[in-house]
Amino acid sequence: MENQLPKVVPLNVGGRHFSTFLSTLLRHEDSMLAAMFSGRHQVERDKDGCYFIDRDGRAFAHILEFLRHAKLPPPNYAREVYIEAQYFGLQVLADKLAQFKDVREEIAFKEQLFKSQDIEMLAERVLKALPAVITGTTKVALLMDGGWKARSKIDDVVPDIVPARFLENESWQTHECLQGDNKDYIEPLCSADLRVRVALVQQYLQKRGYTVSTELETCRFSLEQGKKSVWSDLMTLDLYCGVYGVIFTIG
Repeated sequence: MENQLPKVVPLNVGGRHFSTFLSTLLRHEDSMLAAMFSGRHQVERDKDGCYFIDRDGRAFAHILEFLRHAKLPPPNYAREVYIEAQYFGLQVLADKLAQFKDVREEIAFKEQLFKSQDIEMLAERVLKALPAVITGTTKVALLMDGGWKARSKIDDVVPDIVPARFLENESWQTHECLQGDNKDYIEPLCSADLRVRVALVQQYLQKRGYTVSTELETCRFSLEQGKKSVWSDLMTLDLYCGVYGVIFTIG
């Protein structure tokens, strides 16, 4: 059963209130906005009975101007409106906004993200690790290897296996490591890919208003530095922590 919508629709978009004809919202039939107010879907109302949309109200004002008069926003609002036009499925508006420099940069940025599909996922993992309130700066690590490494004192040979008695004794492994309490690892990347992806993650976070610096760090704690080396069946081994990753300093 279809919902009956009024001819004049009261809207609350992100806390900003608008009134417009239903026909204005339905002007582009293939848009998500038209689908929302087609009567086929339930749209939430606020306490005053306005249809509530949890989006950017300032950008929506420009979307309404386009729907009413085919008017484009000023250049300094073009990027915000472009993002909302994409959300509401108003491709005709999105295409027209591509004439603005900020929008072209946003499109190029999205194309980069598409080519490296895990960039957004990596950035969201960094954001998820942030505290609710940032005071000063906060460090977040994306770690790529959590294994212990073994190296002999002879010819710098790296054996394949770390002695089991070491791995079984947690007290031997205790040290101040760059991983902290972070036990979440991503797949190791080759150095060339790593630099590109870190730069894109940094750009992603900066576009969302964060101040970000990055540094690739490796934990090189060895049992020879402060504790002791470990015997295997054939040789004395220096064991060291192989944790490495990118440290994001965010403010």
